[in-house]
Amino acid sequence: MLGFISQGLLIALLLIGAFLVVFGILDKVGILEKYNMELAGPLLMWKTERGKDFIENISKKVKFWENYGNFAIFVLLICMVLILFLVVWSAYLASDIPREAAPSPRLIIGIPGVNPLIPVWYGILGLAVAIIVHEFSHGILARVADIKVKTLGLVFLVVPVGAFVEPDEEEMEKLPKLKRDRIYAVGPTSNIILALVCALLFSSLFMASVVPRQDGVIVHGLVMDSPADMAGIERAELIIEIDERRIRSLEDIDSIGIEPGREVEVRTIAGEEEKIYSVLSGLVLTSLVPDYPADEAGLEEGDVLLRMDEDVITDLKTFNDILERYSADDLVEVVVLRRVEESYEEMSFNVTLADKYESFQDLYPNEVREEYRGEGYFGLGVTYMGTTLLGVNTIPDRLSRPFEGAEGLSGHLTAGLQYISLPFQQLSPLPSEITVLYEVSGSLSILPSDHFWIIANSLYWVFWLNLMVGLFNALPAVPLDGGFVFRDGLKLAAERLGCDDKKKEKIVDNVSIILALAILFMILWQLVGPYLNP
Repeated sequence: MLGFISQGLLIALLLIGAFLVVFGILDKVGILEKYNMELAGPLLMWKTERGKDFIENISKKVKFWENYGNFAIFVLLICMVLILFLVVWSAYLASDIPREAAPSPRLIIGIPGVNPLIPVWYGILGLAVAIIVHEFSHGILARVADIKVKTLGLVFLVVPVGAFVEPDEEEMEKLPKLKRDRIYAVGPTSNIILALVCALLFSSLFMASVVPRQDGVIVHGLVMDSPADMAGIERAELIIEIDERRIRSLEDIDSIGIEPGREVEVRTIAGEEEKIYSVLSGLVLTSLVPDYPADEAGLEEGDVLLRMDEDVITDLKTFNDILERYSADDLVEVVVLRRVEESYEEMSFNVTLADKYESFQDLYPNEVREEYRGEGYFGLGVTYMGTTLLGVNTIPDRLSRPFEGAEGLSGHLTAGLQYISLPFQQLSPLPSEITVLYEVSGSLSILPSDHFWIIANSLYWVFWLNLMVGLFNALPAVPLDGGFVFRDGLKLAAERLGCDDKKKEKIVDNVSIILALAILFMILWQLVGPYLNP
């Protein structure tokens, strides 16, 4: 585990080390002081008075900003509950993540290019916008409360990782709780509001203008050493024809009806080029649940399904229809093709099925359904030819109408998490191999294609990083904004319980420290927990 973590952090540590050496030397020779810079631990702080006039002028609409501050407290409290729930939920799920699927430690480092999810230039843009909006919002509400703003500045750790507006701390402490909490709450709330505006522009304006150049299915992923991979098909190619059958949608693949184990001609479009491959047809085993029937019987990932008993498995629809016939404890003969050296060999395995209801209780307790009782369960996953496919309309539909079809709070929460997880799905920023499959319609078609996608990707990453900054700062842990608001709430509760000042401060300090440590533990557990799983 330690070797993996050190490998994942190596680039970050080298960059940070070089950064500290260079600026440590500059600090010793007095150059940093000359340019109003100073080192605060590993961080470089640059202070300036530029921007104070802007804050002073914009803060003159006192009533508007006071109302906005009240609204910000309300939004912050909602976000505080939401992000705390997500942290607890994610920590709980970490116990079920297999060791091999453990997230990289680099995911907690918010440096564009080091964090594998955050592209360099879009990341720097989004992070810069987020920290400027966040800190200027604090500065504006500080002046509305008649608090002196000493300086403004940026914080660097290799790249800009923060900004600050430095109010007078003594004056802040003397403020009534409501005025102080407005100042804290307005930063995260401004980030979240900007995030929602950018998401609306990205989805409703830009992605709604995207249409496919032609029908087909996109190869979104490939199983290593699967028939499609061995044939040379690559990610982002558009499959338009298989064995002279026109492919327009995923439904055409799911009911392809081709005898498994036979070589078929697959016609694709890669960028502007049309390609033809010879590929072994059939459903490929892509996952096996450890210690469940398929795994225990000896089936392996990469096997190509031929038959179950006497039923030939021609496609996914046939496969699902066959599965419905089996019950728990049935003995099924599964015939597959397995790659041995440079050729495929036919092999047969006897599989005794588990009870699907009981299996889901152990594996996926949130997905158990009463109708699963008595149904047979293999414990395997399959894809056609070893490809993960997306309908060509799926990407623009998913990005332009992310909540379409969502029902209830759970459905909308799931849809929202899928929208936020586009970087995990390799759907943001979209690679040029995929964007070339689309064209822009409507009024935005006047933009050159490259400019259109740069603006669209920029909007998404400004949304994504503002949302992350806003939600993270809403956590009830000092020194985050949510932590200070939470402390004020604890003080108010202690006062109403009749606690004296000494007891009140003790309660507030202890609860704040315990909660902050608990949150830190739950965040780190998401990285460490999977390594403790068998």
